Amino acid sequence: MRLDRLERAAFIGAKALSVVGLGGLCLLAVMTLADGLGRWLFNTSIEGVRDMGGLVIAVAVASCLPMGLIERGHIGVRLWASLGPRWGRAMDTLASVVVLGVMMAMAWQLQSYADKLARARETTWVLQIPAAPFWWVVALILWAAVAVQAVVVLTDFARPAGAVRHAPHHS
Repeated sequence: MRLDRLERAAFIGAKALSVVGLGGLCLLAVMTLADGLGRWLFNTSIEGVRDMGGLVIAVAVASCLPMGLIERGHIGVRLWASLGPRWGRAMDTLASVVVLGVMMAMAWQLQSYADKLARARETTWVLQIPAAPFWWVVALILWAAVAVQAVVVLTDFARPAGAVRHAPHHS
């Protein structure tokens, strides 16, 4: 039963991060709308909307990854399941481990990228805002996605042979 609680906690955390992502997308939509209205009504744009848009979208997209992982919302191929439930379970588990490895590599590389931006003192083009903190947030969110995928791997290993893999149904 501990694994169920761990999976529930991962689900709640992923859901909270997805709300952050949705908030970021709403902020981006408001900024874009305001910029478009400014161009239309006053023939002038809001300085830095493009600068902030690129950073906000990176955080927003990263924030949605953990939810997709915990809900197992990615595309799956059930070719091996036709060979029997054990093969299907083994391949699902192997795929979960591969996804975990890919997520770890992505988080590590984004953290390294943010570190390089910080050392180079990179800023946005117009507003001159340091870019590294946004990318550190993205890396941190990806490390959270790694933790969520580790829970998925654990639940896949614990699943009995022949059991159907499913997303947690939490409200």
